[in-house]
Amino acid sequence: MSTFNGFIPEIPEISVDRFTEANRTKSAVFFLSHCHTDHMQGLQDLEPLPGPIYTSPISAVFLKHRYPQLADCIRTLDLGTTTIDMPTGSYPTHLIVTTLPAGHCPGSVMFLFETERDRNILYTGDFRLSPKDLRSLLPLQSITLHVLYLDTTFFNRTYTYFPSQSESLAKIVQLTKEWLDRDPRNVISFRLPALYGSEFLFIELARQLQQRIHVNDQEAQQYRYLASLDDAISSAGGSRIHACLRTSNANYRKLPCQPELDTKFVRVLRPSALRWRNLKQGESYCWRLRKNEEEFGICYSNHASCGELEDFLRYLRPEEVRFNVVPKEDAAVEMTKLVEEICPRKEDDREELVEREEFSFAGIQYRKCPEKIRHAFSDEDSEEETVICQLPKRARS
Repeated sequence: MSTFNGFIPEIPEISVDRFTEANRTKSAVFFLSHCHTDHMQGLQDLEPLPGPIYTSPISAVFLKHRYPQLADCIRTLDLGTTTIDMPTGSYPTHLIVTTLPAGHCPGSVMFLFETERDRNILYTGDFRLSPKDLRSLLPLQSITLHVLYLDTTFFNRTYTYFPSQSESLAKIVQLTKEWLDRDPRNVISFRLPALYGSEFLFIELARQLQQRIHVNDQEAQQYRYLASLDDAISSAGGSRIHACLRTSNANYRKLPCQPELDTKFVRVLRPSALRWRNLKQGESYCWRLRKNEEEFGICYSNHASCGELEDFLRYLRPEEVRFNVVPKEDAAVEMTKLVEEICPRKEDDREELVEREEFSFAGIQYRKCPEKIRHAFSDEDSEEETVICQLPKRARS
């Protein structure tokens, strides 16, 4: 969960991913990396922001859906480079912003800020990119990076390795298909770590297994603004794959949409990352959680592992690293030591990265949403999120 206060001292007129009273008082321009609640604190205020908020087109749809009072403040940034004129009397007078794919969830982006004093500052938000993805981000290949604001959710060597997203999804598809093929009465129930955020999982499951995932009416209402989910989800009955229970529901074997179904026909799948400490490449990343019960945990992460963060740091060689996630008081000290161990590296480090296969997701289409919308899109309260989507990759113009 993000602990970043939103302020970047080198650019005092902006706030990123924090919109509280302090940010509204001190900032004139705002940026949002993605629509998860720990990055949206303060947006629930009934008053509009005192300046524009820049975000991706997909996130803009989510914002208008959840916070209609912000409609006049929202500005969209496509992937690529944009020059933003700052308010009169501000420093800098203009800001060059390059928006980069973050691979964390629909609409998630990183922001590369370039100031008039030639300071380059990268804010990652939450992200997961493989080294292969990283090489496609042309704006990062030739610059001197002065400050890096890093997603440090798993910047701890107990989380050095996660399987690739494609590997995790393949295991989930396998567990789903074999159970459904075993008996026509069998169904799958997903125990997800967040109320929203499994869009990519739904899309790929539906595509590979040729059947929709059942979600509750509230989620279906929100998801109707993502056209890519049209053929992936349904709130109607008849599906054998279910993600219709809220995250707080303790009994994932009792489906409210099929109360008469015997629990012996229900297999529960729990994709998550937090529990998978000290996992090593080659080890199993799928466990039966209870002996003689059909409940499985699968390592599945939309945040970079510590090993991937090390690759990222060696590739960029930033002059200074600041941490977006500090889970406890002494964590910053340990993370600082880890950065000092990893950086600096030799000039040829960019060619020494370990290849890790990842999805290169083609993007999510979205529809414009009506001006008057009352319900929220995202309502995440858990420590981890399960979102694995990437925006289309575009070279810097």
